[in-house]
Amino acid sequence: MDRQTIKAESFSKKNLEKSFFTGCAFTSCDFSEAVLRNAQFSSCTFSNCNFSLVKLDGCRLQDVQFIDCKITGAEFFKCEKMFFSVSFKNCLLQYCNFSDLNMKNSRFCGSKLKESHFTNTLLKGSDFSDVDLSGTIFHNCDLCNADFSTALHYDIDPRTNKIKKARFSFPEAAGLLRAFDITIV
Repeated sequence: MDRQTIKAESFSKKNLEKSFFTGCAFTSCDFSEAVLRNAQFSSCTFSNCNFSLVKLDGCRLQDVQFIDCKITGAEFFKCEKMFFSVSFKNCLLQYCNFSDLNMKNSRFCGSKLKESHFTNTLLKGSDFSDVDLSGTIFHNCDLCNADFSTALHYDIDPRTNKIKKARFSFPEAAGLLRAFDITIV
């Protein structure tokens, strides 16, 4: 089946509650303040879309890719948890909440992930390559085998997160020591 492409000029965010999309490519669509309550997106790609203050209560995001999108204030933790599977490439994610989700092997490559929250989140094997994590909080997360080797501005407390075999690099790895209130010279 051919992938359906939905472009901004043919897109209306009205009445998306309980909508179902599979194999769709959304390009330059504005989802800002859209209500996606109980909507389902399966094997979809969003490119250059705006998701500012979108309502995600009960929304199913299964095998969904976000590329070059702006996502502000999204409460991903309100999505349906059982099938939650997303990846991000070169996105701006601000004030997002990913708490209590299974995001094993997720990709955030090249994104700016700022002032966001990960609490009780499974991020085992996730890829944070070239991600700016300014102000992002990780608490009680499983970050084992995650790749932070080219990530910037992270502040991860190894006392409250599992970091076994995660990859970090200098000088950013000093962010792992901030919790110990020590001075590095």
